[in-house]
Amino acid sequence: MDTETLKAEFAKLGPWIFRFQIDGIDYGGDISAIGDKRVEHFHEFAPEAQNILELGALEGAHTFMLARHPGVQRVLAVEGRQANIRRALFVQEQLQVKNAQFIQANLEESDLASLGNFDAVFCSGLLYHLPKPWQLLERLARIAPKLFLWTMYSEDSAADITVDGFRGRHQAEGGPDEPLSGLSGHSLWLTLGSLVEALTKAGYERIEIIRNELTHAQGRAVTLGARTTS
Repeated sequence: MDTETLKAEFAKLGPWIFRFQIDGIDYGGDISAIGDKRVEHFHEFAPEAQNILELGALEGAHTFMLARHPGVQRVLAVEGRQANIRRALFVQEQLQVKNAQFIQANLEESDLASLGNFDAVFCSGLLYHLPKPWQLLERLARIAPKLFLWTMYSEDSAADITVDGFRGRHQAEGGPDEPLSGLSGHSLWLTLGSLVEALTKAGYERIEIIRNELTHAQGRAVTLGARTTS
């Protein structure tokens, strides 16, 4: 497509969250994933990963970065909103990324075992949007030996609720109509201690904190790498 046609197609599919560069020209939203350290940290944590499961793909900005990394054969990207998948597929066609696939699923309840097994999971910006995040962690531990996780978490002093033995605080979510929210009306932000406990109970034997952000714009955020085997 020529530039004007691309601009028109992007506008038709909008509003966009991420900005994409095609033939040196920017299209889409305000946020660029270029230089995102989380993708770099993922490949450092799982350098041998060829078959990757990505959760909460949005419009595919991280998906295409993961897929283009040397040695990666396949990225299966799961997204809860069909409108985001339509945008991702459009960008995928323009970028000619052949080894990425997008599917729609509600990660609060989906049977991930039906997707098969993977070398590693890339889960960035999703876990803290779930009402029972430990349930997803249990399902992930059964299908991949490595989990790369970036998530917000609750300070201990703000944790005022315990659910299934895990401490945290409720956070309002915008539901299906808010593209950066979870699909339910609220989520549960675990404390860091409860997050590590949930990972351990799910079957992850080795857990390392890659980065702990105490002054993130939304609160506190942590980057973790978890392994099911020693």
